[in-house]
Amino acid sequence: MVTVNVKRNEQNGIEEITISGHANAGKHGSDIVCAAVSAISLGLINSVDLLLGSNPDVQFADKEGGFINWKVGCHQDPLVSEKQQLLAESMVVSLFMIAETNGRYVSIQDPKWQGGV
Repeated sequence: MVTVNVKRNEQNGIEEITISGHANAGKHGSDIVCAAVSAISLGLINSVDLLLGSNPDVQFADKEGGFINWKVGCHQDPLVSEKQQLLAESMVVSLFMIAETNGRYVSIQDPKWQGGV
């Protein structure tokens, strides 16, 4: 199962997103749930990097995959921080949509969206 953990600050902003595990919804290389989670998470992190130029603090697992940790944090420029938060929230909402239709394979823990989106 893919587990998504969202850590928030006192203002309800995202501090950290950790994605771990494998969906195991299909054979390796044919698992569309895992592919969807990967595409959303990597696409949005790359957007932060390329569109905002903020060099996100991201850690990935070894070649086995199955682990991404993004420390969203604050940027010196408040506008960049705001946009980074919007992209992080977009990632969480998109992952919730996957979990909504594939709950056997994706679990999300987020204090803001405890009951779902």
